Amino acid sequence: MLKDFIKVLLLIFLATLASVAYAQDSENTSESVPKEFINIQQDVFDSLNLIFEKNSQELDVIQKKLSDNLDVIFEEKSQELSNIQSEVFQNLDGIFETNSKELADVQTDLNKLSKQISEIRLELSENKDFAVTEAINAAEGIVASGIKKSAGNVLFRINAIEEEMRNLTGIIEELQFYTRNIAIDATNRIGDLEFRLTELEGGDLLLLGKPREIGGNLNTLNNAELAVTEKSSYETAQKLLKDNDFQSALLEFNKLITAFPNSPLIASAYYNMGDAYSGLSDWELAVKSYFESLRLDPDGKYSVNALKVSYETILKLLNKNEYEIALLQFDKLLNLSSDEPLIAAVHYSKGNAYSGLNDYEAALKSYLKSFELEPDGKYATKALQSGYQTALKSLNESDFKLAIIQFDKLINAIPDGPLLAAAHYSKGDTFIEMEKWKFAGKSYLESFKLEPNGKFAAKALMNVGISLGKMQKINEACNILSKVELRFPNNQIVEEAQNEMQILGCS
Repeated sequence: MLKDFIKVLLLIFLATLASVAYAQDSENTSESVPKEFINIQQDVFDSLNLIFEKNSQELDVIQKKLSDNLDVIFEEKSQELSNIQSEVFQNLDGIFETNSKELADVQTDLNKLSKQISEIRLELSENKDFAVTEAINAAEGIVASGIKKSAGNVLFRINAIEEEMRNLTGIIEELQFYTRNIAIDATNRIGDLEFRLTELEGGDLLLLGKPREIGGNLNTLNNAELAVTEKSSYETAQKLLKDNDFQSALLEFNKLITAFPNSPLIASAYYNMGDAYSGLSDWELAVKSYFESLRLDPDGKYSVNALKVSYETILKLLNKNEYEIALLQFDKLLNLSSDEPLIAAVHYSKGNAYSGLNDYEAALKSYLKSFELEPDGKYATKALQSGYQTALKSLNESDFKLAIIQFDKLINAIPDGPLLAAAHYSKGDTFIEMEKWKFAGKSYLESFKLEPNGKFAAKALMNVGISLGKMQKINEACNILSKVELRFPNNQIVEEAQNEMQILGCS
């Protein structure tokens, strides 16, 4: 079709040239020729337009057919790749599952055989002569794989059985290695298929994660699928722990962790190791073991207890005045827990640790954080009282600026009650030490207003008068001091108020 189209174009072009030449030769001799030439030229243009339009339509049809065919091919190939991928997953999973079950069965048989051999050895050691005689009679005519008929040497036969077990163990290890390599290779191939399929479908390659590992995760195994030796090792360690043989239990748990690093029992093993270390009063290692159990299985069987006993164990460090170590462990516990009551308790205990280090600013911060988290909780009242005592320590150590800051923080945190009045009163004492009489008087007056019949009321009222006297407001001071006796006639503070009135010259 394209060839014919080119031929037509050439003919039209030649015809046009001939017409032009003819028109030039005849230009001066005839006036009718140019008109014919114009008609011919118009016909040429019309023909060209028709040709182009026809070819354009044919090209559109061809392009549409090609696009439709490509879509069909692409859809078929994508479906084929998806089917291949699904079959590969199913086949490989089946192979891996079959091999795993076969290996588990072989391992179970070997463990049973090992147990039987141990029983035979025990019987031989208890009654050697009788056992040898019986074994010789029973062994007559028996020929096992790899074991020659013997004249009765039972120990030789046992050694031969053990040799066969070692050979079988080697075969199992080879099969495990081979199966693992199959899983790795299959995983890589699946990853390549996923990449190619995503690329073919125009998907985002950046969103591809790691391909799913063939055979699943070892951590999903349940107790029924555990190797016999693995479970036996764990149970042995647990029994030693119950018998308070903590050192031996730790050795057994460590063996289990070393031999079966991917076992689902590892988190439980670390938890029990924490109990063993606690039995040895090694609180630091106990906490580390509990934390490792939480890290491995944050939502598992032992997670709640691990958090609780971790806190209790860190308190043992705190009671031994191991403040810095306790603070480090408290911070780790805060990162592991989302339980608000426990977090509030941890912040309260952190306050005690900081107090032990004489870091009163950090101590108060921890106490107030505890109160903020659980204002009606177990440690709320203790936290505020401890915070108040912390501020008093700053006052007693003449760190007046820090004391004022701490009392203000307490006043902003304490909702109401005697402790709030006490905080204002002690803040007044701090201002007295700083000889800031105006601020002292205001603090004492606030304390008196909050608790007019409370523990600090009489002293607060008297100190308001003393502060006014220091400000040279004698009349006001005398007026306040005179009311102390009227309001608190039986209080021993009356005598002090009268002495202050004499000093000021009150009438």
